[in-house]
Amino acid sequence: MTTLRSTRMLLRQAQARVLVVGSGRMGHIRTKALYGNPRIQLCGIVDTNIEQAKSLSELYRTPLFASLEEAISSTATTQSPLDGVVISTPTPTHESLIIEAAQNNLSIFTEKPVDETAHNTSSLFQTCNNQNVNLCCGYQRRFDSSYQALFHQVNSGAIGTPLAASIFFGDHPVPSRQFLLQGGANIISDCSAHDVDFIRWVLQDEVVSVYAVGTSSDDELREKNVIDNATMLLKFSRGTNVTLTLSRGANYGYDQRCEVFGTEGMATVNNIAENSSELANESGLHRPKWQHSFPQRFEA
Repeated sequence: MTTLRSTRMLLRQAQARVLVVGSGRMGHIRTKALYGNPRIQLCGIVDTNIEQAKSLSELYRTPLFASLEEAISSTATTQSPLDGVVISTPTPTHESLIIEAAQNNLSIFTEKPVDETAHNTSSLFQTCNNQNVNLCCGYQRRFDSSYQALFHQVNSGAIGTPLAASIFFGDHPVPSRQFLLQGGANIISDCSAHDVDFIRWVLQDEVVSVYAVGTSSDDELREKNVIDNATMLLKFSRGTNVTLTLSRGANYGYDQRCEVFGTEGMATVNNIAENSSELANESGLHRPKWQHSFPQRFEA
């Protein structure tokens, strides 16, 4: 009993005090993960849409605030100082939230992309460096065991010199028609970010040129100039060519594949099915769909 009590006391002392900003899909995912982490004390949900956020704050029994300023002020007077914030809001809101958090000496985890432009992204990292706070963007591939294995295979020389890579990103479930017609997120900045980050890390190299082309899958999207499929060609400084294919419409499951081809072989990350069952009968072989979406495929 003494050991258990001591362990619990140490965990409480070591807990980081964190706010979640945003109560949409990613806000729900982040809040659930933080609430279940013994190293974290969830200190509140921040969202201007109080009605939307109310159910989330009630579910995890944590305070609800209408602004980051209100949350910081409230916790400063009633609790111990905060340690950080998780920003799970639309990209256009990131800049002001990151600056406000940094000015209050809070470390920051933000959804990708950090900002819509490279200039502002660099500026925000510099702002956080100047304030001596951490800014981390949620690129999960580097922490997935399959992608880590591919990294080590390539960088151990197992495939020789990397010559080319082929990456496929098929999103699932297909976003709602309303989401797409209202603009949604730019498919290139929204869907390519994880793989661009990962392949730069794998190759330990930087992109020197990019060519991209997109298309719309039906007339309604085409009339609204909504691109829901795209292909990118990335040329790296040491000569590796990378093709990245993106789609909003993988209706058979979350399709995430990566192949790196080299002078001595090839390293591959394949999909993971919902389960390992297989049915064989007179009509053929039947297997489950790929995992449903990113929370299942990259669950921490």
